[in-house]
Amino acid sequence: MIGLLEGRRSSRTIEPASIREVLNAIAFATRPRFVLGDDAHNRTRSVSPSAGALHAVDVLIIEPRTFPRLLRYDPLNHHVETLRLAQPSGLLTFLTMSRELLPDARATILMFVGDLRRVEALYEHPHSLLWRDAGALLQTLALVAAAYRLVFCPLGLLGGEIVDALVLDRDTALPLGCAAIGRAQSN
Repeated sequence: MIGLLEGRRSSRTIEPASIREVLNAIAFATRPRFVLGDDAHNRTRSVSPSAGALHAVDVLIIEPRTFPRLLRYDPLNHHVETLRLAQPSGLLTFLTMSRELLPDARATILMFVGDLRRVEALYEHPHSLLWRDAGALLQTLALVAAAYRLVFCPLGLLGGEIVDALVLDRDTALPLGCAAIGRAQSN
């Protein structure tokens, strides 16, 4: 474990990993190990900490190799769904911005979207809790990626363009950051 922590580094040069590898890493980081029965809030236990065990941060996956697809991983049902974009230009704008940040990366992009309503159901000041949970999830995914021999790089983007492209309510669906994941470039 110490070697994993000490060896983890962000990489800005990234080759594509298979969607299966990426989904395996996301599933390990987000799938519930325990689901509280008969709970109106769908509380679960996962390897990433979360306020009230709500896990209110969804992971969206931008798969750019095929015509850019936007997917959402559902950890409760271990299912991936394809999302329909009401405004596809938002996705293209976001991809352009991410390529400017990582010009040498041909990676899958992960985006974190917080569901403010889920956290508001239990807490008075939910915003800071969502930000904390997104940071914990980002760190968990970085470590899982390293354990799976994938490379990972947080991006300096929130992803509001994606929330807008999906026409989600910005008052309840908060863009909380993005990261690139893939394979190390072979020399």
